Amino acid sequence: MSPDGGLGRELTALRRGWGLETVGLRGRVGPLLSAWCELHRTKNDREARRVLRDAVENAIKDFPEGDQLAVRFALCIEPGAQHPQLSDRVEILRGRLRVAERTARRRIDRAFARLAAEIEAQTQCDPDEPDPDKGWFVKRLKAVVQLDKAAPTVVEERLIVATRDGLSRISARFTVPRTEDGHDAERHVSAGVQYGVRMGEPIREGQRHFRWLLDLPRRLDSGQQHSYALEFQVDDGLPIRTSYAFVPLVTCESVTVRVRFHPDHLPRAVWRLDKVPQSVLADPPQPGAALPLDGTFEVAQDFVAPQLGYAYGIRWLAD
Repeated sequence: MSPDGGLGRELTALRRGWGLETVGLRGRVGPLLSAWCELHRTKNDREARRVLRDAVENAIKDFPEGDQLAVRFALCIEPGAQHPQLSDRVEILRGRLRVAERTARRRIDRAFARLAAEIEAQTQCDPDEPDPDKGWFVKRLKAVVQLDKAAPTVVEERLIVATRDGLSRISARFTVPRTEDGHDAERHVSAGVQYGVRMGEPIREGQRHFRWLLDLPRRLDSGQQHSYALEFQVDDGLPIRTSYAFVPLVTCESVTVRVRFHPDHLPRAVWRLDKVPQSVLADPPQPGAALPLDGTFEVAQDFVAPQLGYAYGIRWLAD
């Protein structure tokens, strides 16, 4: 990968100022680096700093000693390198390597180009059998649950970012959860494309889980974005659980969930689901802080950096 690529630009930006010691680190790390070391799993800057430092150290462990020093000094990792400006750290590196300042800067550029190539190699899939669940992450998800239609309908619009070159196929999943009374039956879901992808035949995984392969209209290279929207309809006539919960299985930066209720069937209570363990969703509902409906009988909630494996969304008590 060229050091001028998206990953190279993110690494260059990260070494400015305080490097990994900067305040608000999680907000400064670019999406490609964030996906590489799964920063969405971290809860604060301190944890993000540790995860990113460990990932970088592992990536450079086979570099020549001088290149390792160049990366550590530039990112403010090396003991004694904690200075607020990159130029200050370059000066210390110059003394450590006993070279001119220009040579020290070239050493940093070379080491970071190699680091970008190493990260890219770690995130590449087998070109013969690429995994459609890997090589991309969700920058933004907007989900609209429509309960005022003949059958419950969900429209999910995603903006994705490729983390490897040549991404051409991804996947989508949809689950109809058991209702609160524990009723379990084979469910039926109709799915269609609103725009942006070509959808394959549904792959049923059990009674309530569905998966689709989605072909992109063009190949994406690392850092490129693409948006698409899918529509799901639970059209078997059976009751649904009174909630919509998004559980990220790949990195996701932000989620907006909107639920529109039927004016003749307004809920008794509506509340937010925020980082809820999946097992808790099957428990009897425990209403949280009430969310008011607006004039169109809708309620919306935003979620930032949801963590993998937890549920985020909206739940309600039926009328």
